[in-house]
Amino acid sequence: MARSIERWAARRMPHSSTQICLDRRRIYILPSRNGMMFSLVLLVILAGAINYQNSLGYLLTFLTLSIMLLGMIATHQNLNRLCIAVTSAQPVFAGQDAKFSLVLSRITQRSYIHINLQCPEQTAASAHLPEQQVDAHVDLPVTASHRGYLKLPRIRVFTEFPLGLFYAWSWIELDARCLVYPAPAEHPPKLEWRGQKTGLHNTVQNGEDEFAGIRNYQTGDSPKRMAWKSIARTGVWQTRIFHADIGPEIWLSWQQLPDTLSVEQRLSILCRWVLDAHRQDMNYGLDIPGTCIQPGMGQLHQQQCLKALALFAPPKEDFFRK
Repeated sequence: MARSIERWAARRMPHSSTQICLDRRRIYILPSRNGMMFSLVLLVILAGAINYQNSLGYLLTFLTLSIMLLGMIATHQNLNRLCIAVTSAQPVFAGQDAKFSLVLSRITQRSYIHINLQCPEQTAASAHLPEQQVDAHVDLPVTASHRGYLKLPRIRVFTEFPLGLFYAWSWIELDARCLVYPAPAEHPPKLEWRGQKTGLHNTVQNGEDEFAGIRNYQTGDSPKRMAWKSIARTGVWQTRIFHADIGPEIWLSWQQLPDTLSVEQRLSILCRWVLDAHRQDMNYGLDIPGTCIQPGMGQLHQQQCLKALALFAPPKEDFFRK
């Protein structure tokens, strides 16, 4: 029955977008478990008032029922005209929780209290949007079990405010995704920095303070290494490099790994090697079937390599079916 209701609700949902505003046609409301128990108590009180012709019993029953109905309206209005938008999520590794940032805003000036948002089989997140606040931000966790792009699942927005006697909810689909890198291997084969296996090419180093040249700025470069004169002349962000900054040219190659490993095991090991090479400031490149990234350094180069591993699709050949 629950699956049938969800399919019926899915047909009523509009196409996914980056922002959705709830209206009364998309909000569903039913008595909560406490609400059903409360209704049962009211029936008992009403039956006693009828049996004993007690005016105070009638007064208590209908006064409490009026409060309950007002609470139902307040619960419904706590979702009505609420707008929810999504922003981009930062890349994560497989097995971690992707954090989708949601922004709650409103069309009216009323307050929205205790708004809960939850993806299927995930932990719910709660947010408040007081009257004097323009918007509210909340991070919605989604477990990333596989590499590649993770689409934001359908979100259930619900509330029981203010009395907890009614449960109002709505389903929304937002157009957002997160890039998931392969999980780094915990105990990868040791990557030897010397020898022909890694494609090492020796570079002459004359000292740590000897100027070696200028290259374009990369995320993570120290402000102390900025080439300010060149920046003022060309208008392009550039960084000074020294001989100590130029390490051996390392190739992280698919062919370095044993053929007995599966595709996901190879990607996991290569992911760990990329992280280790970046941490040790190595000048490294990545060579996998279908993609060859030339040696480089910096945060952007690391993200480029990790993205190539995350989106890798093995060719349909016997060699990769192992």
